[in-house]
Amino acid sequence: MGVISNFIKLPSRDKLVALESLFWVIRIRITLWLFPFPSVQRKVQKRASKYHPTTEHVVSMARLRTMIMVSSRYIPRATCLVQALAGYILFSKYGYQPSIKIGVSTLNGEFEAHAWLEQGDLVVLGESEKEFKTILDIDQT
Repeated sequence: MGVISNFIKLPSRDKLVALESLFWVIRIRITLWLFPFPSVQRKVQKRASKYHPTTEHVVSMARLRTMIMVSSRYIPRATCLVQALAGYILFSKYGYQPSIKIGVSTLNGEFEAHAWLEQGDLVVLGESEKEFKTILDIDQT
């Protein structure tokens, strides 16, 4: 019952952002199950391009990050890629100009991939203590 009571206590704006975050995490997760990544990437970029950057942000980056991370806890296999793609749409909607970075690491002979979201040079979603070599950079240009 804690999740519902915490949701009810949120201000109206935060409730909207929480529901949007949950919607996009679910939608991206299902879309990645059904379609290959290049198709999903195009759809996400097309959706995000509908929004225009602004200097007046009604929702902070910290609040968006928190809502995406919390929503992802309740969706099976909501990986860093799912979070980064959902975040890309939401950050764009609220006037930011994010970019998705996808990187790889082969530390100690083990292959690992990771996706994160950046605003300028700042990692705003998907921070990692490991070093990843960027192999794909998805931005709005």
